[in-house]
Amino acid sequence: MELTIGIVRGAGYAALLAVPSLVVAAITIALFFGGAGSFWGPVNDVFSAITLLLLILPVVAIALLVADDAGWWFWVVSILAVIGIVVAAAGQLLLVAGVVNLDTSFITGGIGIIPVVGWGIAIVYSAFTHDLPSATVGWLTLAALAGSGLLAVAATALSGWPVAVLGAGLTVVLSAWLLALGLDLLGRA
Repeated sequence: MELTIGIVRGAGYAALLAVPSLVVAAITIALFFGGAGSFWGPVNDVFSAITLLLLILPVVAIALLVADDAGWWFWVVSILAVIGIVVAAAGQLLLVAGVVNLDTSFITGGIGIIPVVGWGIAIVYSAFTHDLPSATVGWLTLAALAGSGLLAVAATALSGWPVAVLGAGLTVVLSAWLLALGLDLLGRA
């Protein structure tokens, strides 16, 4: 029981630490695409990887809290999400190290993020059926998933300020989600 409480507490702090990491990632990608220099691309990649890796503890903590109520499938989704996080983060870091090219990092990122999206859907289900995490986290997860999908579609059809505005909006939603998740987990520890 003490181990679970420690993991849940650590996960709460990890989610809170992910907020500034996410904000730095968002600012640096805006600088990169805004023409401030190629230096900002690798900085974005590193902070994107850090943000992803900070999600591992929350994934594990929520699985520990929810699995008894939700069932074995929640553990499967959570394990796949952790693997996806590691794959996506590794792709970003290998890009910075020059081991893989940009196209390969898109592949690792895409492959890695799919199980994380599945975990997000599981979080929504669990929040609304088991109140683990809270309904607030469930709604923010749903908003983050919808915003991510909208941004992905918009980025294929549009460029410039509409994509920047959607990206900024998604950063706000994801920051609110991470904050709510962190506070929820700390409250349960």
